[in-house]
Amino acid sequence: ILAKKQEIRDLKQEIVDFDKKIISAREVQNALESEVRTIETNLQKTIEQLNKAKLNETEAEKLLYKASEDLKHARRHLEVVKLEKEQLMGEENDIDEKMSEYNNALAKIENEVKTNQEKIAEITKQTGNVSSKMEYYNQKVVDLNLKKTSLNARLENSNNSLRRLKEFQNDGIKQLQQIVRDISQKEHTIKASTQTITEYEQSLSVMYENLKLNEQSLETNEADYSLMNEKLKGNDIIISDIQDKKGKILEKLRVVELDQSQRKIQREHIENRILERYQNSLSELRTEVSKLTEPLELSVEEMESELEKYRKKIANIDDVNLSAINEYETLRQRFDFLTEQRDDLQKAIEDLHMVIKKINKITQTKFMDTFDAINEKINEVFPKLFEGGTAKLVLTEPDNPLETGVEFMIHPPGKKLTRMSLLSGGEKALSAIALIFSIFLIKPTSFCLLDEIDAPLDDVNIFRFNNLLKIIGEKSQIIMITHNKKSMEFADTLFGITMEQKGISKVVSVDLKRAEEIGHSADEHANLN
Repeated sequence: ILAKKQEIRDLKQEIVDFDKKIISAREVQNALESEVRTIETNLQKTIEQLNKAKLNETEAEKLLYKASEDLKHARRHLEVVKLEKEQLMGEENDIDEKMSEYNNALAKIENEVKTNQEKIAEITKQTGNVSSKMEYYNQKVVDLNLKKTSLNARLENSNNSLRRLKEFQNDGIKQLQQIVRDISQKEHTIKASTQTITEYEQSLSVMYENLKLNEQSLETNEADYSLMNEKLKGNDIIISDIQDKKGKILEKLRVVELDQSQRKIQREHIENRILERYQNSLSELRTEVSKLTEPLELSVEEMESELEKYRKKIANIDDVNLSAINEYETLRQRFDFLTEQRDDLQKAIEDLHMVIKKINKITQTKFMDTFDAINEKINEVFPKLFEGGTAKLVLTEPDNPLETGVEFMIHPPGKKLTRMSLLSGGEKALSAIALIFSIFLIKPTSFCLLDEIDAPLDDVNIFRFNNLLKIIGEKSQIIMITHNKKSMEFADTLFGITMEQKGISKVVSVDLKRAEEIGHSADEHANLN
């Protein structure tokens, strides 16, 4: 027993030590959890800063890309103009060089022809002496003539090429003149545009002056309105006083009418009492009293005592209910009426139960059909938003569809099956969007109005969401209120509300599809040029 007690004391001491260790471990755990929370908040802040930096970077890249494209387009146009100019100058230099070469060759040929003719003359003088040499020189003359004809042909070809080069030069000069005319025309249009701008500025100044005049007239109208409002307030005060007096008079009138009605009731009550006691009306008693001409032998006290005796005798007589038969008939008729009403109510209750059963049956059938259709649409929509994975609606009480709840079970790609409440913010938003559009696609309407549904989504999820909107937009016209720039890039038309002046809203619209078509046509025109 002592050993057991000692063991119990040791165990209690160990329990105390373990409790202390658990408390210290919990303190360490709480400290670590607080550090983890701070680290998570810092991480969230850094992620938000990174997302903002990425957004700024993408915007800067877009602006840089647009500026670089404009610069490339301008440089390309400048290079084309420079190349055309250099080509024309190079062709002109080449033509001059070829002309000088052909002239030199022609001069050489003419010199050779002259020297050959002189040699032929010398040879002809010596023909008589040397016939064999003459034949040789004749043959040489024939060769030289052939060479001359070939050189003439080359000269003619050179002249033809020179003529073609001159024509090309003329065409280049015409193109250059056309470019100069285009430049002058554009300068003229620029001058006209500046003139129209000045005219518009002048008209705008006139409009601003008119606006100031309208504002001044508005201020005067507001002052008149304030004066009229003060007068109306004074009139309202007078009217309220008159209405108070009227109410008091009406109250007095109601009091008088109430007194009159009370007196009328008292009079009727007295008449009824007289009729009940004396079986004569008040008017008949008045006529009988008026007929009495002889003086009464009894005094008033004796008459009152006799009246009291008669009253006691009448009071001692038991009442006989002569109207019991009539009351029985009325009660029996009421009983029959109430019995008939009860039977009608019971029949109506049975009919209602039958109708409720029929409605429950139809409701259950339609609910299950719609439930299955939503699950089919979720299997189509969910993988498009998550690039994989599955999701489905599950009944909490499958045996009782009319009283059951519905769970939305989600299986994202690369994760385990879970409920919607255990997902992150972006995944919750995407899951909710998938469920909403699955219900919408069962019976799509002509219009779909969305109010900042893409607010919790990041750039990647925005891209998937907008691809889904393109599919839905084939059958429905989508109107979405958004502040996301990525969503605006997918839109065909943008409408913005601005307030250039205080209290005056203005609608600004941009047709992106039309602007894109104009941009494509401008690029094609630039490429053709």
